[in-house]
Amino acid sequence: MSLLVSIIVPCYNASHYIADVLISIQNQTYKNIQCILINDGSTDNTLNIIKTFSDERFQIYDQENKGLSDTRNLGIEKSKGDFIFFCDSDDLLPPKAIETLISAYTGKEDIIIGRTATYAWDKKENISFLPHPGKQQIISNNHSEVLLKNITEGLSPIAQNKLYKRSFITENNLKFFSGIYHEDELWFFETMFRARNVVFIPETTYLYTIDNAQSITKKKSDKNLLGYLSVIKTIYHSYYLKYPDRNINAYYIAYLKKIIIGNFKYDSNYSKEAVLEMEKTFKEVNPAFSDRINLKNIDKTYFKYLNSISLKSSDAIKKEYFNRPVNSLRKHFKIILFRLFNS
Repeated sequence: MSLLVSIIVPCYNASHYIADVLISIQNQTYKNIQCILINDGSTDNTLNIIKTFSDERFQIYDQENKGLSDTRNLGIEKSKGDFIFFCDSDDLLPPKAIETLISAYTGKEDIIIGRTATYAWDKKENISFLPHPGKQQIISNNHSEVLLKNITEGLSPIAQNKLYKRSFITENNLKFFSGIYHEDELWFFETMFRARNVVFIPETTYLYTIDNAQSITKKKSDKNLLGYLSVIKTIYHSYYLKYPDRNINAYYIAYLKKIIIGNFKYDSNYSKEAVLEMEKTFKEVNPAFSDRINLKNIDKTYFKYLNSISLKSSDAIKKEYFNRPVNSLRKHFKIILFRLFNS
């Protein structure tokens, strides 16, 4: 018998999208699926639209609004499949998405990852692609190779479009962090920290909608900043301090600090209290860096540099690093290296 795939779809005020999303799931060439639809307290017509689908593979749950993390966690609890797959209620699956992903399974993979296209819903066309290897890569992830790949080459940290072995999720008691923005960043770290075999395949298996104005990724706010701060604090306390021999943790914290500083550069709407919390967290989350890691020396130096910048005040960061024409941390780092080697 073929392997069962549980597709988890959290739904919140998705009436404009949800019918097409569910049709794309219903039309999958791979038929052995369990589709878990969770209406998370929608105030529009989402639940009624969901109920029009009579497919016996679709299971509908209705709850008061709890947020994306708790909704996905409920989906994990209700899943019965050999694999778990997350699909957002405004994204689409190409017809062979699940078939393509499952065909890459050889019996040992914890996570199988397809290529994600960014999709303009209104124009019905693909725009570009999220960061992803160009060719199939089979990674034995015993030394945090995937996390290293992310901080040096860039990968997509979204939870969607990844086929997770369900036993891997349950045995490691992996859950989404409740009540924060950017929960996917933490989920990506935690899953890739623990996974032992990860496969990237080159085929496009997901269409990620980018023109949904309601998406939280479109909204810069204190919650965005505080969400990222929660992520680095969790990694610091639950991984850096707990696993002192896993040297990736310090470098990954510096990588996330770079993202936070980059967002801070382009956003003037953060409250004074949120900025003070950023300064406080950066100083408290101040890891030591070991050179015993499979990174180029210049990359090691760069991440240490990023961490040193984060320890400055927000005003100093703005004054020193966000002024034109040299208005990026990477450019400043290159200038510092040039001066060192030419002094």
